[in-house]
Amino acid sequence: MKKILLSSSFALIAILGSAQREADAMYFGGCIGDPPCWCPPPYQGNIYLFNDDSLHQIVDPACFPLSTYFSKATLSDRHTGELLFASNGWRLINGQGEILSYKLWLDEVPHPGDSSDTTNVNITAGPLFLNYPGDSTKAYLFYGQLKPYSIQNYNFRADAFFTYALLDIPSRSLISQNNILLSDTSSMGDMQACRHANGRDWWIVKPHVYTDLYYVGLLDPQGIEMNLVQLPGVPHLLRTNTSSKFNIQGTKYIQYTGQPNRFVHEYDFDRCSGELSNLIEHDISDSIANNDLIAGMSISPDGSKFYFKRSSSNSNGITQGFYQIDLVNDEVNLISRNVSTPQMMPNGKKMIFGEYFFDEDNVIQRRVSEIANPNAPFAELEIEQFKYNTPNALLTVAPSNFAYFRLGADSGSACDTLGSVTVGEHLKAQEEYLSIFPNPSRDVLNVRLQQSERQPAQLFIYNAVGQRVHSQTITEEYTNLQATALGLFAGVYTLHVQSGKQRFVKKWVLCD
Repeated sequence: MKKILLSSSFALIAILGSAQREADAMYFGGCIGDPPCWCPPPYQGNIYLFNDDSLHQIVDPACFPLSTYFSKATLSDRHTGELLFASNGWRLINGQGEILSYKLWLDEVPHPGDSSDTTNVNITAGPLFLNYPGDSTKAYLFYGQLKPYSIQNYNFRADAFFTYALLDIPSRSLISQNNILLSDTSSMGDMQACRHANGRDWWIVKPHVYTDLYYVGLLDPQGIEMNLVQLPGVPHLLRTNTSSKFNIQGTKYIQYTGQPNRFVHEYDFDRCSGELSNLIEHDISDSIANNDLIAGMSISPDGSKFYFKRSSSNSNGITQGFYQIDLVNDEVNLISRNVSTPQMMPNGKKMIFGEYFFDEDNVIQRRVSEIANPNAPFAELEIEQFKYNTPNALLTVAPSNFAYFRLGADSGSACDTLGSVTVGEHLKAQEEYLSIFPNPSRDVLNVRLQQSERQPAQLFIYNAVGQRVHSQTITEEYTNLQATALGLFAGVYTLHVQSGKQRFVKKWVLCD
């Protein structure tokens, strides 16, 4: 698959590991009405502002022309937490409420018709903002574009395209949109990202509509490519209405499937290689209504607890509510019945959820409650009910979608390829130490290590989806690699050379 270059040039101006607050402002809005505030109470929009410890301010109302009842994503300033952009996957606005795009989708993909107005679409997993690796002046918005499908007597919707928009941060403007990454069916709106172990790049995972297939891509300063990965030992079965999350530590990838079976799939995730492994399947069919989306899901920081809001079902006596599943023992417990979607705080410490009650005058009162220790088992949860007062409802089907920006490099590991130096310093050192030629090549590749004192170095070769396909020890200045002898086929590979505590990386294009 050809790599899509996101820009012909990029500015190496960012200090690695400095990204912190890109998710610290979240926008929630229930509907679109008439100006100046678009919606009557209690459905007006509001902005939730977070800091390193907790939720510290709710801007209520926030009068933006953007309905985010279903899907939502925001990007905020990495230093101040100021809201920069917000989107529901169909419309894009900036932090001043200016509409940058009324319709992000391709012209041939119509509005799916699930809303009374076209400012909102029924996508139960939100789009995704990511910072541009190596350039703090740009950002990306990744989003799917869905169509109806019918397979194996199941009617469902899936993304026919997976696309991105490119944004300019200083001017709060849209550079381009509808840049296509995938023209293949993938799960509706479901996309998640986890920072690479080098602390700069991003792994992006986009589930296919079959259980054993995932698209995995690595976003780096040169661009991104999405590669279809088949997981061994997993049945090739239809899977729709999925919702996925990484835990904030980047060690777990957890996915809920709503149709045709109600399962939670728990994977270990390798931030260096991008590999999903060690599947544990949790059958929660007895706890979930048939075909329930439960897009309102969050994962505890250590990945051991699965929080979700479920719908009612008369067929099996299931009642609506906010629940915790302990993935260690599969224990299910009710937290609250009168509740809205759970939302993990972007600092990775606490969780909030909307609740309501009726006062002595039988008037509904809406508040936001907080879980201070979401890693804890149910009996030990520290829940402060009705902690935050907001006159407008936190009415959402799905939580705000965001990547955990505070996750830095896996310091000291072999995959911390950039260390604590700037990108420019690292590239200069890499060019002086490691060179490969010819590149592209058809078979033989020469690897040259320039070092004043000859010492053994470890060479690792990874394929386009991050799987290690070869490793060896290098003791000489020049080493010849023969692709046919190594069983390698045409494609893009990554060479990692580990010398002492330093690791250097080169892309290798192997031609037919």
